[in-house]
Amino acid sequence: MKKNLLALLGFVFIFYVQAQESDVSIKLKQITSIETNTKTGEYITKKYTFQDGKLASIKTSDIIQSFFYNSNGYLERTVRENEMSGWKEVATYEYDNRHNLIKYVNEYEEGGKSVTKTITYKYDGNKIRAITKKSNSPLKFVQWIDYTLENGRIVNESERDINEKVISNKRIDYIEGDLIAYKGVFGDRSTDSYDYDDKQSAMRLVVQNVFGKNYKTIVTLIAPHEKEFPLESISYHNFLKFSSTTPSKKEYQYTYTYNEMDYPKTHVEHTGLLKTIVSYEYE
Repeated sequence: MKKNLLALLGFVFIFYVQAQESDVSIKLKQITSIETNTKTGEYITKKYTFQDGKLASIKTSDIIQSFFYNSNGYLERTVRENEMSGWKEVATYEYDNRHNLIKYVNEYEEGGKSVTKTITYKYDGNKIRAITKKSNSPLKFVQWIDYTLENGRIVNESERDINEKVISNKRIDYIEGDLIAYKGVFGDRSTDSYDYDDKQSAMRLVVQNVFGKNYKTIVTLIAPHEKEFPLESISYHNFLKFSSTTPSKKEYQYTYTYNEMDYPKTHVEHTGLLKTIVSYEYE
């Protein structure tokens, strides 16, 4: 009887996850973010546009980032540029035949010079090895991280030095499809914590349509390099609050309103003197 109950609970959980993953009827049309300095009244508007649910561009007053996709519908290249100065930053993504990310290349300026950062990802069972190199560094590699996968999610990462010695280890915890903690277990022992609501995540719609079925793994791999795809965006529910045991990382939180489909209509964030209001439009 006990075994039957466990089997039933397992089936219910699988059904729940599949239901969460299969919601493709809702598509984002536009996201608008307005950040205001409450003391001076100055504000910055940031607009995200979508085409058939896929992120097409992110634009502020002078910077535009454009997104381009390959024939399979996965993100292939982004171009961030200043239309006034000629400044440009390009990132490219390469995949294998299973749609796993195998290379990320970022071309940008550093100290007035052009730099190319290349990260290669090698897969072996439930392990991923990421090696980062920079064109302005004589080192064999700049960073080496080994990741461990469980059920399509990264649950552990270990950074190694050139002698293959582990210099830091972090664990990633999940509850009901939400990333809730990023914990240092060796080296840096700090913990970043994340809280969520019980509604449908708009950010998950973004990353799911950008990276396809492997979005949970890919976002975790590139989150340190692409600020538009934060770790918490792979979660099923909407991010509410961030806190950390690292003093330099400030706590912040969001307050939401929702539409009739239980997706965010707006969210508000207060950080010091800055107040940010984000509004969501759907097709």
